Amino acid sequence: MDTSALTAIAPSARLENRPDGTWISAADLDVEAMAREMTRLGYRLATMTGLAEADDETTVIYHFVAGGRAVNFKTRTRDGALPSITPIVRAASWIEREIHDFFGAKFSGHPNLAPILRPAELAAGFFREENAS
Repeated sequence: MDTSALTAIAPSARLENRPDGTWISAADLDVEAMAREMTRLGYRLATMTGLAEADDETTVIYHFVAGGRAVNFKTRTRDGALPSITPIVRAASWIEREIHDFFGAKFSGHPNLAPILRPAELAAGFFREENAS
């Protein structure tokens, strides 16, 4: 894949080619546009990763794959939320719910952010460091 297609998805991003794939970091990533374009380019969502940040935000990494190539988009929530990509990529549904359960990140536009893994008595975000002690 020509990296210009990736640069077009996130013009302000930092792009880095590593042995484990291409990494794109953009705090202001339009995740819906990214999901639409990666789908159009023939990539599938392999998984997503959530990482709790000290400022109550969550870093979210979207891992896409196609033909033995991995492309990873790293962004972070803004005011604790990101738009859901579930309406575009159905495979994101459970992963977004897990990240919501573990870190309290909200995915606006998700059709059903009900708990998937956490017991009902635990608040969303129970894996954040301040709650883990």
